[in-house]
Amino acid sequence: MRGITKTFPGVIANDKVDLNVKNQEIHALLGENGAGKSTLMSILFGAYSADSGTILINGKEVEIKNPNVATALGIGMVHQHFKLVQNYTVTENIVLGMEPRRGQILDLKKARGEVAALSARYGLAVDPDAKIEDISVSQQQRVEILKTLYRSANIIIFDEPTAVLTPQEIDELIEIIIKLKDEGKTIVLITHKLREIKAVADRCTVLRRGKYIGTVEVADISEGDLAEMMVGRTVR
Repeated sequence: MRGITKTFPGVIANDKVDLNVKNQEIHALLGENGAGKSTLMSILFGAYSADSGTILINGKEVEIKNPNVATALGIGMVHQHFKLVQNYTVTENIVLGMEPRRGQILDLKKARGEVAALSARYGLAVDPDAKIEDISVSQQQRVEILKTLYRSANIIIFDEPTAVLTPQEIDELIEIIIKLKDEGKTIVLITHKLREIKAVADRCTVLRRGKYIGTVEVADISEGDLAEMMVGRTVR
């Protein structure tokens, strides 16, 4: 992403922001609330349109007008606030809009098998027949991840994914993210939690008040220095 600018009435959410993500890395996007992280990723996912700037995937410039285009380009997003139908099953939610069919009939058996295979491959244990309203928040998050994988996402954006999880669930999610990377996926992790960045990320890009501050190798920087980049002053 090069020179991305996005304004809302009275607010410059992104001000000529650059973001370079390498294939098969875990790239953290760090900033305080209101820094412009989610706006930038919403542009990458096609939920917003940038006022100016360009997006390139594998060196080719693309125009992402909506989330369907993003999906076709192999981009998926796990939203902070899940977009699931509560009275549908896990399987029905995952295949929604891309249901396998036999003629005009929904092939739920095939769908269930495909979901079970994805769950096993990526270590995302969840009951394919359970209704969303009956499973835990962490399991609902796994359903969101499976939705992106079912759509063959190669770039997966996680928007503040640990905000709703317990410490044990956070550890499990970190293992899942590492597994996704090992399977060839590229991960963008939106967060303001420094310990999680140090635990899982390869590189980190910092935004502050809508502006690009810098990109660093996580192994080469301390939590304190990351915090200083994030807030613009020494943190004690």
